Amino acid sequence: MIRPETYLPPPELRKYIVEYGVIHMDLKKMEPFFYPPTGLSGFLFQTNQVEGQFNVRIQNKDFLVQHPLAVGQVTLPVSGEIIGDVKFLLVFFHPLGMYELFGVNMAPLTNSAILLSNLIQDDPYNTLIDQLYSNQRTQHQINALNTFFRTRIPEDYFPVKLERVLDFVHEQKGNVSIPDLEQIGFYHRKTLERHFRKMVGLAPKEYARIYQFKSLIQLIQSSNNMTWSQLAVEAGYYDLSH
Repeated sequence: MIRPETYLPPPELRKYIVEYGVIHMDLKKMEPFFYPPTGLSGFLFQTNQVEGQFNVRIQNKDFLVQHPLAVGQVTLPVSGEIIGDVKFLLVFFHPLGMYELFGVNMAPLTNSAILLSNLIQDDPYNTLIDQLYSNQRTQHQINALNTFFRTRIPEDYFPVKLERVLDFVHEQKGNVSIPDLEQIGFYHRKTLERHFRKMVGLAPKEYARIYQFKSLIQLIQSSNNMTWSQLAVEAGYYDLSH
């Protein structure tokens, strides 16, 4: 599986951005990939001008066809292949990150994407694209992203209640109930659901289910001696078949 080289954002951006990823393939062959849902949204840039091909599918349906893109939450595995010489920059946002920085309604972006030019005003967008595409040095590109995102840090204090709910989901590794979330965030159920869909892009139970499976994957990667039954119990599943 293709793994991007990762870079941390500076401290002031880490509330919004998990990390940057760089994939640079110089191949004459096809390289397939397969990723489960991660509970994160993101930006995607293909920055080099060399001809290459990037095919992405969700449940055998073509997904990304143009770039640069803003990509919402996905609820199904993503697969595809990279062919030829391509370089991609990836921005992985925390669940609330894209909403907090850009005020975008995340619900329509679930299992979908929009051109980044539809999200960012002309001048900032053109400046960012010029900086990313004119100089292919990775550190230069990361610096350009940091400079751009610093200008997007909101002055207003964004939703503390939903942050508290998300923190609880993460602490419990997704093994939560809706009444738990209502109590932690002091939410009515319909309001909790509406805020989750608008700011994260998923229903709260759907996000918790994805995060629980993500936690299981991380547990598998870090555990050498646990049986599948032990892994299932540790990750909060009822049993192995669940």
